Amino acid sequence: MTAARIAHRTAVVAFPLAAAALLTAGPAGADPPHPFGGPALTIGCPNQGSLMSLTALTGQSGPEAVPPIADGDIRFESHPAAPPIPAAAQVTVAWVNTDSGRSGIVNLGGVYPFLSATVNTGVGNVVATAFGSINFGSSPICQANPAIGTFIA
Repeated sequence: MTAARIAHRTAVVAFPLAAAALLTAGPAGADPPHPFGGPALTIGCPNQGSLMSLTALTGQSGPEAVPPIADGDIRFESHPAAPPIPAAAQVTVAWVNTDSGRSGIVNLGGVYPFLSATVNTGVGNVVATAFGSINFGSSPICQANPAIGTFIA
């Protein structure tokens, strides 16, 4: 086996481990943002030669200093997961805390395309679904398929 091939195989194994160590280094805190079950898929909105768009959705439990998330809160976020990037979007999250029975619906806000909202769900297991509409500017408004996620607040 050549030296270049050995170096390549070593890099393939070592790089993900080193990247994971860098991403998880630092003081202990809340869990990192946890993705919903999969990206919200929008089909049928032609834009820039593509017939679909993907929107990534995450939830992050507190307590966390940056961004500020209190204990019993979850910060829901959405952002484009793959091009093409829509001209506008409206994303809504409906959630229920299965331990306490608390529930709610919140529209994500902020500077598009990065939308977020911090919700006081109470401590416990939370099931959430995110859904919304996507607008590419040159085509009709399309509905994004819902995505479902489970979180621990």
